[in-house]
Amino acid sequence: MCKMIPDEKKPVPWGLPPLRAEVQRRRQAEAESTCSEEKRFTSPAVVDHKSTKLAMADHCQVESNGYTLLQPKRDPDVMSYSKRMIVFLVGMALMAGAVLYIRFVMYDPRVIDPSTFSATTLGTNPDTLETVDRLLRAGFDQSNTVAWDRLAEMTDMYGHRMTGSKAYDRSAEWVVKTANSQDKNLTAYTEPVWVNQWMRGSESLRLFVPTRDTGFIQVPLLGLGNSVGTPRDGIEANVIPVHSFKELHQLGNASIAGNIVLYNFNYTTYDAVVQFRTRGAIEAAKYGALAVLVRSVTPDSEFHSIHTGSSARATIPAAAISPADANMIERIYKRAQTSDNVPRVKLVMNARLIENAKQSANVIIDLKGSTAPEEIVLLSGHFDSWDIGVGAMDDGAGAFLAWEATRLIALEGRPPRRTIRVVMWNNEETLQRGAKAYYKQHEHEIKQHRFAIESDIGVFEPWGLAVAADPKMVSNLRNYGMDLIKILGAGNVTTSDVEGPGTDIAMLCDNGVPCAGFLSVNPENGAVPGKPHWEDHYFRYHHTNNDRVEIIDKHRLRRSAAALAAWAYLIADM
Repeated sequence: MCKMIPDEKKPVPWGLPPLRAEVQRRRQAEAESTCSEEKRFTSPAVVDHKSTKLAMADHCQVESNGYTLLQPKRDPDVMSYSKRMIVFLVGMALMAGAVLYIRFVMYDPRVIDPSTFSATTLGTNPDTLETVDRLLRAGFDQSNTVAWDRLAEMTDMYGHRMTGSKAYDRSAEWVVKTANSQDKNLTAYTEPVWVNQWMRGSESLRLFVPTRDTGFIQVPLLGLGNSVGTPRDGIEANVIPVHSFKELHQLGNASIAGNIVLYNFNYTTYDAVVQFRTRGAIEAAKYGALAVLVRSVTPDSEFHSIHTGSSARATIPAAAISPADANMIERIYKRAQTSDNVPRVKLVMNARLIENAKQSANVIIDLKGSTAPEEIVLLSGHFDSWDIGVGAMDDGAGAFLAWEATRLIALEGRPPRRTIRVVMWNNEETLQRGAKAYYKQHEHEIKQHRFAIESDIGVFEPWGLAVAADPKMVSNLRNYGMDLIKILGAGNVTTSDVEGPGTDIAMLCDNGVPCAGFLSVNPENGAVPGKPHWEDHYFRYHHTNNDRVEIIDKHRLRRSAAALAAWAYLIADM
């Protein structure tokens, strides 16, 4: 095979790369041509010809020994990286603006959009929907503070509404008089309820601490409802802390008999720990305890956070103390080296209970239905309270919520087909005598009760309903909630597994009446029903001296009333 040396003057054979010298000449010529073009189009406004010439020379120079330094030639139709970034960012800004426009301008959460209606809502009478729309918009009328003003006036004038007290009867009379004289198309009256009367009397708890100047600490307490009293001279005994009924049973008579039991549990949820308040005295009495002290059922650990409440009547007295004092007594107990050092207290309670003490009343307010007045949609909250605070939250707000919702419907001038009835229950806090009396008096018409709603877990920002009904009813309510009530944030519907409808309407529910509890959002943390800590705000004030009207926000109460009015009207007119 002959070895061929390429001649620079001859054409390069097909398929072989060009020679170095040829590449150099071709690229240099292209560079010079480019430079000459740039010189031709240089702006005449350039004054410094020398610097311009040097710049051209630098730009157009070619290496003498090697390839020409190639400068990438820009396609005038292709944007630079920076321009592309600018276009990208502008595009993103436009997209974001479009989203915001749609969200806050084109879409208004206060606007009911018929184009999104479910079949349930589309099948509803247009006149009903028009009335519901006005009821919902009443929730945004900030000039309406009627419900809060009335609640404040009643609680300021008469205070608490303990079952069997004169204050309860006077408060009930005031509601009936106010509704009949001021509220168009509403009829208010009372129905009799025979009630027990439990009276707290004087009470005290002295914790002996020899190292203190006085030799003791006066511990604040609240006797539990229905509790027996102590002997006249009180009960003086050692305190044995326990954390559960299991621990109580394990200690047994050997450790418990002749002592006072302290239930100092860890608060998790109200439902999990309220058993120590309701059953604590009965369980401790089985092992010979002389009395029980119960850590207050509350998520708070404040010194003055003392919560009363009902306790099943036992043979020994029961009282609540603050979480902080319960912890202090247990610390003293743990430091004790001998039985002489264990915490010792003197408890005095002059509580009394009178069975069937008097005839009191449920308060009832009716808005008569237009075409089926014998059928009833019941709205309710309990009217009685404990003898501390004024019961504005528990459950004055719930009772007045039902009243205000019905008042708003009455103002519309188009009553629903069915009667809407407000019931303010008596004696919910202890024996539910009011609910039992209503059921007995209306037993013949229970089947005419088409729906019952109760509010007894605080009235804050409205959320929706916890429903116990057949699947079709639940589905219809969910549709109404998503289509209509959502504009007040109150269109949510869950089941009674999350929260029971209410103690007072339980007999109605158990006898086939569809029921619901009216629920709110926790104003502290935004927690909604079924989520952790949802009830914490309510149970900070529940059954305390702090249950005052200041806990209730007048605008939240109005929005809640408008939402309940819409729910009730839809149910009563469907």
